Amino acid sequence: MVEKKILLTGASGTVGKDVFKELLKRTNEYEVSLFLRGSKKNRKLFKRYLDKVRIVWGTLQNYQEVEKAVNEKDVVIHVAAALPDIAFKNPEIVVSTNVGGTQNVIKAMENQKNPPKLIFTSSVAIYGDRRKNPIIKLSDPVDKNTKDLYASTKIQAENLIRESKLEYCIFRLPFVLSTDVLKFRRVMFYIALETSVESIHAKDVGLALVNAIESKDVWYKTFNLGGGKQCQMSYRDNIDDMYEIMGFGRGFLPEEAYSKIHSHCGFYDAQETNYIQSILKFQNFTLEDFYKEVNKWIGIKKYLVPIVKPLLRWYFLRRSEFYQDYRRKRKKKL
Repeated sequence: MVEKKILLTGASGTVGKDVFKELLKRTNEYEVSLFLRGSKKNRKLFKRYLDKVRIVWGTLQNYQEVEKAVNEKDVVIHVAAALPDIAFKNPEIVVSTNVGGTQNVIKAMENQKNPPKLIFTSSVAIYGDRRKNPIIKLSDPVDKNTKDLYASTKIQAENLIRESKLEYCIFRLPFVLSTDVLKFRRVMFYIALETSVESIHAKDVGLALVNAIESKDVWYKTFNLGGGKQCQMSYRDNIDDMYEIMGFGRGFLPEEAYSKIHSHCGFYDAQETNYIQSILKFQNFTLEDFYKEVNKWIGIKKYLVPIVKPLLRWYFLRRSEFYQDYRRKRKKKL
């Protein structure tokens, strides 16, 4: 007998995919529904699951579509969001999705006869630059004056949730590990090399969020959801490790390609991480585990890297505003 009706938003995203996979394992316990953009890609990708889950096609910006998806649900896992990369080209989409979309979800939930519970994913980015004080605690203030649009929208979304009448829990995620995001992203240049970075595997996020459904200890609370000590290192070491595994070699890009002033990330406080781990029991993957996945993912392509390495280096540096600014200043000085 199905105990709860669960709605997941953003099942096609990096985090959403693994939340969805975890929910699929529990369809004997939950009636699972998805709220997804009706793109050609999504319709093709999720067609195979139509016999296992219910799908409502729509966008977060459309309240009627959101209301249809939320109707008669017990728990809403809201992970759909416009990521930092989109802010470079379509800042209005980031605001309308992360703030306006969350507002629509809240309104639709509050308008239910029996409002469902809300599980929401926020970001470590809301703490701002933590290079001088890398250990992050929940009691630390968020960066209300941030110029990072993505971080600002997450702060606004959190405030909307706390001001609502809903029973909620908020999970602030650090860098999420997944081979799905192994592609060029301009945001990679906006983290200073000396930054302390904690990560968490996407599969561990999926497990934590689904385990939270039945927990009695997470509601009306906010948590920093990290991978723990085995997922911590400097950004410099992390990015060099990745370059090495993929065949580019350590120090593939010069230091001038990365920001010296902008940054976010840090190490979550160990005591707080251990506490949420004791409740949700989700930490199964380390950074080294992910490196093994990357090595398998790159496969024989690694041996083709020397051929395209100069071209890719040129391509990456052309898209680093920090490196281009360095070149202009150097040229002017000469």
